[in-house]
Amino acid sequence: MVIVSADALERLKQKIKNRQVWGLRLSMKPNGCNGWSYDLSYLEEPNASSDAVFYGIIAVDPMTFSYVDQISIDWTEDGLNEYFEIRSPQETARCGCGESFTL
Repeated sequence: MVIVSADALERLKQKIKNRQVWGLRLSMKPNGCNGWSYDLSYLEEPNASSDAVFYGIIAVDPMTFSYVDQISIDWTEDGLNEYFEIRSPQETARCGCGESFTL
């Protein structure tokens, strides 16, 4: 399950509003000092036979979905920095900069 805060959902909708895309793909990719990072990328169309779809705009592929049970997406504003904060209770560690995590 993907849980998106109201602020994050509004920001996600704004990101796709002026683009010719269906929505966004949430995936995990090998990256950083702790092994994995989350990726939100534009998506033309979800794979109807394998993607899980949430909120009508977020698609998650089967491999990622197997690792992101109860993932949460929130919108964070910290001074001049604004970003999506993605967290999963299955994470066991995060790097110091917060860009990568371990499962």
